[in-house]
Amino acid sequence: MTRCPRWALLMLMAPALFTGGCGYHMSGVGENDASFHSKTLYRDDVKTVAVPIFTNRTKYTGVEMPLSKAVINQLESQSPYKVAPQGRADSILEGEITGVRIATSSNNRVSAVPQEQIYSLIVKFTWRDLRSGQIYTQRTSFEQTAPYYPTLGEDRWVGEQQNIERLALAIVQELQADWGTGKK
Repeated sequence: MTRCPRWALLMLMAPALFTGGCGYHMSGVGENDASFHSKTLYRDDVKTVAVPIFTNRTKYTGVEMPLSKAVINQLESQSPYKVAPQGRADSILEGEITGVRIATSSNNRVSAVPQEQIYSLIVKFTWRDLRSGQIYTQRTSFEQTAPYYPTLGEDRWVGEQQNIERLALAIVQELQADWGTGKK
């Protein structure tokens, strides 16, 4: 078997080495091209959203404030929308906590102490245009879960906080424009 000389390998690899990197541009693909259109995942006719404190219809008190604050934080960090007071907002996101469930998913076989528990939050929310009254998004029985581990010293609060963050992000993701329906 004959070996290829090193200079031959370099000659074969040279085009790849010199064409990659700085200044490489594909013709016809770019923001200056008239045929190039970038589209956001969110509505471009809405700039501001009012987020009143979610109402709480459960016996678990104290969940509504952290959830409302988390939704506001996610809106401002994950979407193009700015949060504004209701009197100056284009739209409003109103929500209601309709259920909280805590379930044990596994117990210690010897002591029967819960090893893993699941914290579930169920909400319903409506996002509507304050100018026209049009409902953009409406969900009922929108649920998010998060585990926590009592045997590791975690209590219900840990599951609640993790769940609030997950739920807030999921709610904001639901505000994305519908794909393929022609809606903005």
